[in-house]
Amino acid sequence: MLTWTSKYKLRLLGPFSVVDPEGRRIVISSRKGAALLAMLAVSKDGERARGWLQTQLWGSREPKEANGSLRRELSDLRQRLNRPSWTPLICERDRVRLDLNIVSIDIFEPDDEAGAHGTGQAGEFLEGIDIPGEEAFEDWLREQRTRLAENPPAKAAPAPQPAPAAASSKPSPTWPGQRASDGPSLAVLSFANLTGNPDDAYFAEGFKQELINRLSRVRWLAVIAGDSGEPRGSTITSHEARGLDAKYFLDGSIRTAADLMRIDVTLYEGARLQAVWSKRIEIARSVIATAFDECLQELVAHLGAKIDHGERSSARERMPSNANVTDLLWRGRWHLNRLQHTDSDQAQELFAKALALDPDSPEALINVTHGLAWAIWTGRESGDRVQEMRRLAQRSMRADPSDGRAYWLAGTAETWLRHMQPALDLLYQAVELTPSLAIAHAQIGSTMNLCGKSDQAGGHLELARRLSPFDVHLFFVLGELAMRSSLLGEYREAIAYADLAIVRRDQYWYAHMIKIDALFRLGETQQAQVAFEELRAVRPRFTTTYIDWIPFEDRSVNHRFAESVASVAAGRTRLAAEGDHSRH
Repeated sequence: MLTWTSKYKLRLLGPFSVVDPEGRRIVISSRKGAALLAMLAVSKDGERARGWLQTQLWGSREPKEANGSLRRELSDLRQRLNRPSWTPLICERDRVRLDLNIVSIDIFEPDDEAGAHGTGQAGEFLEGIDIPGEEAFEDWLREQRTRLAENPPAKAAPAPQPAPAAASSKPSPTWPGQRASDGPSLAVLSFANLTGNPDDAYFAEGFKQELINRLSRVRWLAVIAGDSGEPRGSTITSHEARGLDAKYFLDGSIRTAADLMRIDVTLYEGARLQAVWSKRIEIARSVIATAFDECLQELVAHLGAKIDHGERSSARERMPSNANVTDLLWRGRWHLNRLQHTDSDQAQELFAKALALDPDSPEALINVTHGLAWAIWTGRESGDRVQEMRRLAQRSMRADPSDGRAYWLAGTAETWLRHMQPALDLLYQAVELTPSLAIAHAQIGSTMNLCGKSDQAGGHLELARRLSPFDVHLFFVLGELAMRSSLLGEYREAIAYADLAIVRRDQYWYAHMIKIDALFRLGETQQAQVAFEELRAVRPRFTTTYIDWIPFEDRSVNHRFAESVASVAAGRTRLAAEGDHSRH
């Protein structure tokens, strides 16, 4: 008879094997099937995106063929592993998961079986399983074997059998160097229906579920449903808060006022039960169907930004001596968002350390790529460095094909290489995967400015501005709005946007350049010279080589801005010389 302490046993050290809870061996004849189970077993929460598995195991095939091969392999594995009351392999539309609550893995739960089968040594990770021709898998396999050589699993120690009641609460195993509580997590509570109309409870529950669905696309944030969905009060109690295994939680309610549906949300930091942000959304009932999506998109973006800020602030205050991947990444992000060259260097060092600890971490890869992108952009670095960024971004996409940030970085690299259509394709995929990713919407607008489609850039840039009111990089969005207006000949508007960008970041030479050009074209020479002086005050080494780096597809646009700035600079020099002459 099976008990709740019975588990499937997955052996990855030495010859691969799977044993069901009744002790019967399950034959997995396919090497790729065995490799797929191993990949799930050592992944966080036992889960991987289908696209990632497809790339790792069938990367040498055409996408359509590879997708079919993955489907067939998963179908075969389900038939072999799953039982009516036991389902260790769970296949969803875009993800595959191994239920680690009912699967014991020898790496994480060592026993003495290895010694009983021979020399007493556990053996090599996935011994004898190599897949020639699949380079992505071979790279992954080498990395896992190296990692295990550096962090061998401890030999099992005798221990009493756990009580059945404790078995279900046992935490899932984690890879060496990680903690179960790593990274920010958000529990979303049921929204209290305070309208007085029981029918509105359906709307409240639907809003919560759709919000969880949208938040799940923010790949660095773990999102859970924080309660059972039963009716509850208008605010969370301290008792409820203590029961949530999350760093942050979101509480909300819905009310009505005349024809308005009023949605109030509050974000709490769990440890102190402290409200850190709140927002009220009001939607006219007559337009709920059309406004619903826009409100959710904005809410997800604002929540992500607030939690990101909270995590960076925490990382600033602490840096443990035995920092793990998550510690290193958040401290690096804090440095990167300070927008200083010395901080950028420190951020890149921290990101590199994180990647060295976990070469498979999508989060580490994305942050390494982001750090490099910032260095390239601020330093106007060479095409070789952009190619390096491109390779890292593509590697990030393979690590987690569901993360829009990887596609944003890949699209940005293509933009800087002046491959405009591939860039836009990647950027549109980024916002499809993560609709709340403000920087990707902004980059679409920027790329359209650079490839002669400024008339189409405005909607994307305004959306980015609405999604990122707290973002330290808002100056970039405002600068691109200024560029759009300038390229469309709307010079007054260009000056207004440029001024807003400069207020946000006075060293942003790009916005200064746009303002100087606009004033020059309006014939306001004196004001243009004042603007040039402001540029030289914050960028004393500025030359027109800065302008040459901007990747306009039509290089004559670079020449236009360079000539405007040079003309204003020459006029300033001439006036200065005349002033010196008059004093003599």
